[in-house]
Amino acid sequence: MKLNVGTIRSNCGGFDTIAEIAVRTKDVRLDSVEFDLSFCSFFEANMAAPLYAVIARLRDELNDVIITNVPAGVSNILRKNKFLSVFNQPELTDTNQTTLPFKILKLTAGDQFSDYLDTYMRGRGIPTMSVALTKRFRQSLFEIFLNATIHSQSKTGIFVCGQFYPKKHRLDFTIADAGVGIRENVRRYTRKPKLNSCKAIEWAMTEGNTTKTGNQPGGLGLKLIKDFIEMNRGKIQVVSRFGYYEFSANGESIQKMNNDFPGTCVNIEINTEDTSSYCLKSELKSEDIF
Repeated sequence: MKLNVGTIRSNCGGFDTIAEIAVRTKDVRLDSVEFDLSFCSFFEANMAAPLYAVIARLRDELNDVIITNVPAGVSNILRKNKFLSVFNQPELTDTNQTTLPFKILKLTAGDQFSDYLDTYMRGRGIPTMSVALTKRFRQSLFEIFLNATIHSQSKTGIFVCGQFYPKKHRLDFTIADAGVGIRENVRRYTRKPKLNSCKAIEWAMTEGNTTKTGNQPGGLGLKLIKDFIEMNRGKIQVVSRFGYYEFSANGESIQKMNNDFPGTCVNIEINTEDTSSYCLKSELKSEDIF
């Protein structure tokens, strides 16, 4: 089976393109699937995580997946971030230090994810944060990872990567899984079996709503990150099944995609033009306020 993969950017259209690939290959078993990138003029490197959520399911069904005819510019990007090395294509050295490399992490690899954050969530235009806020920010990212490990029920693991785009003044960090999706978890918890993807994401993104049971985290870990992103004028995207959610300083929106994305993806986009310094409100002293 051969699939033509066009340009993929980190927006609703890009996620829908990946979801369409999932739909078209959903019943493929014990076959060979070729991703032909001849017509891909640009591929935003952080989108390797949601694309691999689709590929992981194909491999889980014992399909042989190959990527062919990658244009030179796209190949350079995906070799630098180590995505193409998963398909036995040689890596390129990231001399400009703009990539957060593609990683496949097991559900039990919390320590590896923490190490990944320590190594790659530094510099790259991230605004200055106090030590306490840096710790809380990474804890929030870890909570997103932990939520995926517990609630996705994914056998194929968690996929992470990111990219610093200096000319576009943004840093994208993306976490994806090939699990059951937000809709299924919220349906079970609320006992509303007909709840659609958009309503389920809307419920999950409402402060105070959680599918937490016992000591398990239930939210997406986005409260502190949303507060930061609003001030930073960045963006958060959450994609699961047919739902696409976006939050920025301009507000939040949710829309139905044309295709079913198998799993959940969270993308955090930091505005690297932001020259502000950030700290937790609890760190401020009275003389800092008055």
